[in-house]
Amino acid sequence: MATPVFTVGSRTIVAQLLMQQPLFLAVGSGDPAWDDIPPPATPEEESLEMAALSRETALKNCVGFTRLRSKSFVVPDEAGTIVMLDGSKWSKTNDPGPAFMLEYLLELEEATGVSLRESGVYVGTQFAASVPAGQMYVPLADVTSLGTLIQLTRFPPIVRDGSLSQSMTPVLEV
Repeated sequence: MATPVFTVGSRTIVAQLLMQQPLFLAVGSGDPAWDDIPPPATPEEESLEMAALSRETALKNCVGFTRLRSKSFVVPDEAGTIVMLDGSKWSKTNDPGPAFMLEYLLELEEATGVSLRESGVYVGTQFAASVPAGQMYVPLADVTSLGTLIQLTRFPPIVRDGSLSQSMTPVLEV
C-alpha cells in the first residue's frame, strides 16, 4: 500500500510561507487548575496530551499579544546554544528549512498582574485602528481578530509583576 509523505521540501516551502506572514505571540493566564496536573508519565500519555492540544483553536484565557522581534531558520544541533524546554538544542542557519525560531519579548510593564501559563503563535491577528503601528504589546481589549492559532505552548506559571522582562522564543517545526 502506498503512503503519501509530506517531504522536507514541502515542509520547507510551508515554513518559508509562514516566515513571510506577520506572526504574533499571544500570552494568557490559562487555567490555575493546570498547576496541579502532573506532566505525562509515559510516551502514550504525552501523545494523548499533544493530540488534545493540537485541536485547540485559541488560548484558554488570553491577556494580550506581542509583536515579533526577530525570526530565523534553525536546525537541530546537539551542540546548539538555543535550548528549548524539552531539552532540544538548535542553531540558527541562513539556509531555509522546515524549522524556524521566533523571538518575542514582554517588557517590564507588559502583561503585568497575571501569572502566564500559556502562549500561542498566531497568524492573521488584527488590532484596533487606534493601536499605533510601532506598539509592541497589545492588550486583548485592543485586538479585533485573534487570527489563527498555529502553535500552542503551556508551561508552569510565570508571575508577571513588572520586575522582569520575559523573552519567549518558540521553535516551529513544520
